[in-house]
Amino acid sequence: MPHAGGERRAAVVTGAAGFVGAAVCRRLLALGWRVYAVVRPGSNTGRLPEKHPSLRLVEGDLMRPSEWTALLEEAAAGDGPIAAWLHLGWTGVAGSARNDAAQDANTEAVLASVRTAVRLGCLSWIGAGSQAEYGRLEGRANEGAAEAPTTGYGRAKLRAGRGALDETRRLGIRGYWVRIFSVYGPHDNGGWLIPDITRKLLNGESPAMTPGEQRWDYLYIDDAAAAFAALAERSVCALADAPASPVDSSAGSVRSRVQSKPPEAIGTDRTAAQAPPPGVYNLGSGESRAIRDIAELARSAVASWLPRGLPLSAAAVAEDIEDDAARSAPPPLRLGAVPYRDDQVMLLEADNAKLRGATGWEPCVPLEQGISRTVAAIAKQAALERGLAVKRAIVTMAYRSGASHVGAALSAADIVLALYFRVMRIDPAAPAAPNRDKLVFSKAHASTALYAVLAERGFISPSLLDGYSVDGGALPGHLDRKSAPGIDASAGSLGHGLSVAAGLALADRLAGRGSRTFAVLGDGECNEGAVWEAAMLASSLRLDGLTAVVDCNGWQGFGRTDELSPLAALGDKWRAFGWETVEADGHDEDALAEALKRRGSGGRPKAVLARTVKGRGIDYMADTLEWHYKSPNEAQWSEAMRQLGGGEGSA
Repeated sequence: MPHAGGERRAAVVTGAAGFVGAAVCRRLLALGWRVYAVVRPGSNTGRLPEKHPSLRLVEGDLMRPSEWTALLEEAAAGDGPIAAWLHLGWTGVAGSARNDAAQDANTEAVLASVRTAVRLGCLSWIGAGSQAEYGRLEGRANEGAAEAPTTGYGRAKLRAGRGALDETRRLGIRGYWVRIFSVYGPHDNGGWLIPDITRKLLNGESPAMTPGEQRWDYLYIDDAAAAFAALAERSVCALADAPASPVDSSAGSVRSRVQSKPPEAIGTDRTAAQAPPPGVYNLGSGESRAIRDIAELARSAVASWLPRGLPLSAAAVAEDIEDDAARSAPPPLRLGAVPYRDDQVMLLEADNAKLRGATGWEPCVPLEQGISRTVAAIAKQAALERGLAVKRAIVTMAYRSGASHVGAALSAADIVLALYFRVMRIDPAAPAAPNRDKLVFSKAHASTALYAVLAERGFISPSLLDGYSVDGGALPGHLDRKSAPGIDASAGSLGHGLSVAAGLALADRLAGRGSRTFAVLGDGECNEGAVWEAAMLASSLRLDGLTAVVDCNGWQGFGRTDELSPLAALGDKWRAFGWETVEADGHDEDALAEALKRRGSGGRPKAVLARTVKGRGIDYMADTLEWHYKSPNEAQWSEAMRQLGGGEGSA
């Protein structure tokens, strides 16, 4: 958006790698601002957009501003004026650090940021305060509520906010102190209530909580970011056309944009009256809910992300009824397992009328919707981490045993993960239950993919993986159904798995169970004639409970599969044999789950052609033939661990 003179507005955001800071950066960028994002050296900047043309990262320690503020002054001189400074950085926001004596160091950093904002010619300075400044509340808090903080963090925030507002008045810049109540959403830090409960529930843990009677005001992160952006926009737009004059020379303004009138007169004329009055603003949804109710909302949202359990009835399975009761139930909340703290705050509810009236901002995301989005983001992150753990286990098994076929296992890993965590109705506690869904892993040379997923799903102990393909170990190089629970069929000789799967599917139908059977094949394996004999039989028997998943990584024993059977022709073959045939990205869990969740229509068996990359996840293994036969040496294993997120040389 244009600034005075037509240039786009720019803002400095400190704490930009943090949960709130990154969200504010994203919002400002979406509104067309240039953003200078100040991040602590070495910070994880994953919450910020990559390579955004209007985003510039500035590494700097807030406690040592002299080391980095010159970069901002150069930017202001070269790129144009900086309109607003949003100070969202703070050291020591969680855990025992909230009562650490080091909290006081933040105050000077806040005051230094005000002085730097003036030197840069900023029109407004906005700082992040906290509801902790109020301490225990007896009712809904407006900005005039008594300030009696009970923690070192709250006391330091109160001192910093008062000092900053005094400094902005002294230097003639508009100052705003935004007291944030509870903010939540995707990509929040671990340890806070909603992400902590969600992660524990997804892991099958029963979260220990207080009785949960306290009522807190939770605001979705996108709404919080919109509020900061609205305050920045309003505080700048009303002053952009106002006459400018130099400020106190001691402030050393690079490009002055502040008004010549005294601070107490700001806001009295028609132009400046459009800007929000300087001072304290509460930021919250304006509604409080009991913590136990908030936790229960998270628990309910988690249910749809848990793996599917055994079917409740043959009818439900036969008709593919999406029955939540057939999923693993979320563990219960252990309400009352944790006592209240002596300084427990029982009510946090923001009166946000002042902020809404001054900026026109309104919260938009209801709590139920926000928690659903948050749980989904955490579940998807957990799935990503789970996939990396499985792939690390695959490479580690190959490294320790000196065995091969690591590339084939990496291409199939995401397929097996989708089956065991999103599609198949199974129970690790009852691996031989007759009514379970079944898997025949026909490309058994890639057995490490199945072993790793069985360990991740809880069928076998992770320690059992150490015995893969070694003397005295429990897990053979190819599959033996007696070697470990969860292996439904022995396999190794390519081409025979689909016949076994057809037999299992037929047996289930004759027994009236209606369970589904899945067979994972390689695309090169589909050159075996036995595959097509089984395909013809399954179609003629109308085995709609049978689904073949073809790992189409494009390679077979000595070359590209396309040289013998192009992917398009492969799909035509399955269709010609009477199978409902679909294609899917074999590394996209959502796409795989969508393709696999329903059996074939019209009595037809189903084939899912999963497009994959051999050696997926490791650059030197990806889409090459050699890793069908090689095992990694120590240096290669160590590099693979680094690329798969485990740190160098760590499984």
